[in-house]
Formats: sequence, structure tokens, C-alpha cells
Amino acid sequence: MTTEPVPLLHDLRDLIQVRSITCRAPGEPDFVLVSGKRSRYYCDLKRVTLSPEGSRAIGELLFALYDGRAEALGGLLVGATFIATAVALVSAQHGRPIYGFTIRDAQKQHGTQDNKAESYHPDGALLRPGRRVVVVDDVITEGGSVLKAVEVVQSLECKIVEVVGLVDRHQGGTEKLLGLGLPYVSVYDADTTGELTINPKILRRLEATATAR
Repeated sequence: MTTEPVPLLHDLRDLIQVRSITCRAPGEPDFVLVSGKRSRYYCDLKRVTLSPEGSRAIGELLFALYDGRAEALGGLLVGATFIATAVALVSAQHGRPIYGFTIRDAQKQHGTQDNKAESYHPDGALLRPGRRVVVVDDVITEGGSVLKAVEVVQSLECKIVEVVGLVDRHQGGTEKLLGLGLPYVSVYDADTTGELTINPKILRRLEATATAR
């Protein structure tokens, strides 16, 4: 698999489409989502984010998007954790680190009793006022999960560069996040049948990145 941003964007779409999207056949019952909504398809992105080639592709793609723009990337446990780890690894290979963090759904009841876990950073706390941060989630449905991470990051006075969803199901999350004034973008958009398309905004951004090289 290539590491060039634009071809990689297409390759990763195909990988997610084949490995992560499961569609119901006619007559089969709908999938019930975490939100309680029903759907004719289910997107299990862990099948890609936890795979060797999927992890590398996601890390390279998000690194290309946020290299020089963000100092840290992460989101709500569990989905965002695998993405943040992939980006951190790839960024180290390029010699321009983007540090990872994860936000817990609830404050832990032992140890430091913290609601987050963050990478070591050479100049102190990773999530601190002014730190340029990307908040990520694997799948956006109604936006509730990613908003939990956003709220914690905002409470720490970090600067949110962007909120990004790897796959957006377009079931209310986009409108909610944009309505709150958040700089939200999806990488791939799913229609009601689970067919994925590339967000043109992301494609244009990566084309510009490739031209600048």
C-alpha cells in the first residue's frame, strides 16, 4: 500500500468498505446502534484500525493531514485510542511527533482517578492550555461520543485544531458538531446503504499537501 496521501485516501476507503461495512440482506433484521437507532448496515472500524495495514494507512493519512498543524491527537476510549497510537507511531517515523491521548468515558476509581490518559511530553503535561489538539473518533453517528472528548479537552483550555470523524454516518452528528461551532470534518461519508465516499474537502487538502511537497 502506498504512503502517498491521495492514493492512500482511496486505498483506505476500499479497505474500510470491504472489511468494516456489513450490510443486512433483504428480510434480515436491522442492526441496532449504540444510539438506539436502527440501520441496514454496521460499520466496525476496529477491523481496520487494529489491522497492520489499516493502522499504518490511518496513521499515514492523518499524519499527512495534521503534520505541522497539531501537537496532539486523541479522543474517547476505545475507538480513538487505536487511531491516536497509529498517528503517534507514524509521526515518530517521520521525525515530527504528534502525541497521543485518550479520554475515559468515566473517571477511573483507582490510582490517579483521572479521566484521561496522555503521552509523556518533553515540556510537561500534554493536554494543557494552548496545546494544539485534534479530537478524533472512528465513527460519527449522533456525535455524542466525540463530544465527551471535546468537553474534556476544552475544559483543559487546549486549542482544538479540528474534530475529525473517520467515517460519518450522517445521522445527526454533523449538524450537532457544526451547530456548536466546532471545526468538524469527516474523512469518509456513508450513505444509507453503507457505501463510502471521500469527503471532497479532505481530498482537496491532501492534493494541496502533495503539490507542496
